[in-house]
Amino acid sequence: MSKDSSIASETDLSDHEMLEEIEVQIDDASVSLTQMLHASSIISTQIKDLATKCSANAQFLKAWRDLLKDGHCDVTTPSAGDNC
Repeated sequence: MSKDSSIASETDLSDHEMLEEIEVQIDDASVSLTQMLHASSIISTQIKDLATKCSANAQFLKAWRDLLKDGHCDVTTPSAGDNC
């Protein structure tokens, strides 16, 4: 085996090892991205639920505000019946 062919074999092996390393890194990246997608989906669902609850709370508070603006009696005090 000549010196040139020996160098060529080492280069091919090196290229093969580099290719394998790149494949491993791509696999690792795809696993990480899949995990991030799953976590993002869960967070998205939780944010939608929170937005629904916030909307319901806002509607409740607006209703109370409107009642108080209209001059309805304060139902939180024990003597509210006397003030109506």
